[in-house]
Amino acid sequence: MESKDTSQLEVKVHQQLRDCSEIFLALADPVRHDIIMMLTRHDTLNVAQIVERSPMSRSAISHHLKILRQAGLISSNKIGTEIFYSLDIESSVLQLKAFIETTEQIIELKSVHEAE
Repeated sequence: MESKDTSQLEVKVHQQLRDCSEIFLALADPVRHDIIMMLTRHDTLNVAQIVERSPMSRSAISHHLKILRQAGLISSNKIGTEIFYSLDIESSVLQLKAFIETTEQIIELKSVHEAE
């Protein structure tokens, strides 16, 4: 039998999982991994600079940047006619941590109930 605490946590973790789904989708592609790694080594890069460091086309890179930006993993800043991208993962990391912490609480509560 599940406790009220476990049920409430499961509702919470379900919402957190939904809230993190864009992050998970954005992190599911190796090209986006590469872009994130590029941005960890460089404060900012524009599309041309990212394309120089990648085998992908400009349009493909732009598509991946859009997905990363929508997921809240990068930010963009327009300077003149160029758009520069930078890593902006702090809020996403906090979302993922909250999801993991809630999941850990559920696991802990379920193991306590199983032991009873």
